[in-house]
Amino acid sequence: MRDQHHILHNRQEWELRPEARRLRGARTLMPELDRRVHDEIHAVCPPVPLLGYYALRLIEQNFEEGRNTLQSMDNLMHAIDLSAAHPKTHYIERGMADLAIQAIELQRPWIADGMRHIGLVA
Repeated sequence: MRDQHHILHNRQEWELRPEARRLRGARTLMPELDRRVHDEIHAVCPPVPLLGYYALRLIEQNFEEGRNTLQSMDNLMHAIDLSAAHPKTHYIERGMADLAIQAIELQRPWIADGMRHIGLVA
């Protein structure tokens, strides 16, 4: 059985703000995975923390969807990193950005394996 996985989970938080909802809904950030792999991601990987309004605006401005999910994950992490590097970003917000990047990166092996398992990537 297959499932759609939102990389930016959890839904309750990422649906609160329009900027977050738009990022969460990016087509390439919702890969189709085997249900078993999807369950494993949620069992092992923490949710991606919701960032503040200004960080979300900067991320949204700098994020470009990639050709596939893994490239989009890289692009998203880069956009988050750029938001953290903004001169007006508070050091606590930088820490939150680092946590968000780590939470996204932790999903990568399961997503790559899950997509490979159903024939979406080589």
